[in-house]
Amino acid sequence: MLGLFTVVLEVLAGVVAVTVLAIVGVRVFRKVRQRRRAALAAGPRQALLAFVADNGEHGAQELVAIPDDAWRAAEPGALALLGKLRGEAHLALVSVFLQRGIARTALGDLHSRSRVKRARAAQVLGDLELRQAVPELCRLLTDRHDEVRVVAVRALGRIGDPAAAWRIIASLDRSDPVPSLLATHTLVQLGAEAEVTLSAALDHPQARVRAVCLDALGLLGATGSVHRMARVLREDSYLDVRVAAATNLGKLGTRGALEPLQQALSPSRPAALRAAAARALGELGAPSAVPILADLLGDDEFQVAHEAAHALRRLGPAGAGALADAIESERTQAGAHARPSASASHAQEALALSRVGAEHGERVGAGA
Repeated sequence: MLGLFTVVLEVLAGVVAVTVLAIVGVRVFRKVRQRRRAALAAGPRQALLAFVADNGEHGAQELVAIPDDAWRAAEPGALALLGKLRGEAHLALVSVFLQRGIARTALGDLHSRSRVKRARAAQVLGDLELRQAVPELCRLLTDRHDEVRVVAVRALGRIGDPAAAWRIIASLDRSDPVPSLLATHTLVQLGAEAEVTLSAALDHPQARVRAVCLDALGLLGATGSVHRMARVLREDSYLDVRVAAATNLGKLGTRGALEPLQQALSPSRPAALRAAAARALGELGAPSAVPILADLLGDDEFQVAHEAAHALRRLGPAGAGALADAIESERTQAGAHARPSASASHAQEALALSRVGAEHGERVGAGA
């Protein structure tokens, strides 16, 4: 029995020794490989930095001629650099990547079984801003892995081809869609040419899709879509979508948004919608909205009165005058020492913030 126990201990000691040696060997191998890669990448890295510093005017052929093993070692750094560049330097480095066949490889990797490879390839194609890749990237919007879809959406935004707008919008109508903020940001990156598609999508049956498109139209300043946005504000069956319509009409800064926003302030409308419409009128910057906002200072809904007061604050001297008049009127009627009503309190808060902002602006101007 003792002999068997001794044999077992010897076997275990042998296994431990082999395991330790294997771990040490792997670590040594990794360090050697990392040092070799660093040595290989040193030359290409210097050439890349010099190329970028020269705005891509010289050195392209030298980069193309770098041996494959050295380029593979330097490629992660080159890709990271590519994602940060803009203008002529970016275009020049893209040309180098295309000549080295990186785009062709990435397009092939979009069909890889590995989700990591698919996502990495999508990012590379986005950084290359390769319009030829848009159809394949749109295909990834239905990928079964959400991280691949997210990278594909970002890549499409970087490329900025408005032809991708409808596919991005359609990808929102899923049980596990990409985040709304990401989709909105990407649709805005597609530029003003996507406005027609976004406007048409306001008839989409999915409320989430309509809300995202409204946000994108507001950020684009799509004044040509005012009437369609106003219709959503009046008729949509979802309160959150109507609130989004009011909010984004305020961002457009056009007179056509004034009437629908004023109509949304009707006492029969939900408080959340009325508050959003009041805030939007302040952002719209229309002095003609001052009387109706002043009337809302005494509204029974706290949020509506609060937003009306701060909308007046944003309307400049005319709005500030209305706030001061509301305070003075109450003092005259109730006396200087009476406790201020809710409407006067809203007006005092907004007026105080307005004065603080003005003083801060004066200090900044004096410091400049």
